[in-house]
Formats: sequence, C-alpha cells, structure tokens
Amino acid sequence: MKPVQDYFYRFPQESSRMPGRCRVRIYRRSNGSHIVLLTELDASAGESISSACDRIVTDLVVVRGLNPRSTRWIQHDPPRDNLPAQFEELQFTWDGDNRASDPQWQHLSDEQAEALTGNPLGVLNRRMGDPQPADEATVSP
Repeated sequence: MKPVQDYFYRFPQESSRMPGRCRVRIYRRSNGSHIVLLTELDASAGESISSACDRIVTDLVVVRGLNPRSTRWIQHDPPRDNLPAQFEELQFTWDGDNRASDPQWQHLSDEQAEALTGNPLGVLNRRMGDPQPADEATVSP
C-alpha cells in the first residue's frame, strides 16, 4: 500500500529546544483508520521523535484531521551504523481536547511493521526520493 501522504515535518518546538524534523508517512487502511509512520532522519540535529512524540501526534491530529483513537502511531529508526531498523508502536492517553500525553512504546517486529503498512522492509527503510527497485512488491495487508 502506498502512503496517502509522505513528507518531511518540522515538529512543534518547545522554547528551550532546537526544533526537530522527521519523515511522516500516513497510510489509510481499508476500514478508514490510519497508520502514521514517523521516521527519524539522519540529518536531524534537533529534538528526537521520542522526546517530542506527544506534541507531534497532537499536531498531526489537528492538521491532518486524524482520529486520535483509531490512528496507530509507529516510530521508526532506520538502520544506521550497522544497527538494524527499529519499529515501536506509540500509544497515548488522549484528553477531551485531543491532546496526547503519557506516551508508551511497544516494540514491533519487522514483520509487524510490514503488515501494518503493507510495505516490505526495504520500502520502509528507503529514504525519500530514492528510486524503488522494480522487483520490490508491496506486502498484502
């Protein structure tokens, strides 16, 4: 499945921190719910997704009109320095104003990330703008 949106995102800044950036991919599932994949960037010298995740998802809910209770959030650290990719599902407590708090991380296997997004690991780890090999098919959700 292809993401319905795929872009670089500068997250809401706390006054004392350097703003961070990440890649956002939003997938729409057949039941109308969404999967949001937040990918750390090699070149981002600012705040990490982990430290800003509550602000990121709160902003994306407002800006992209996502349902906070049916959207699944995945933090993705692509492979680097001989370390494998890491995927973690983020879960939040949502208040009446749709503000996220109390983030909880749960490890996802590569296979779980592939199943949720409908994309093979090679596609998930590819940098934006890199060409897609012709033999790389999507995974059936």
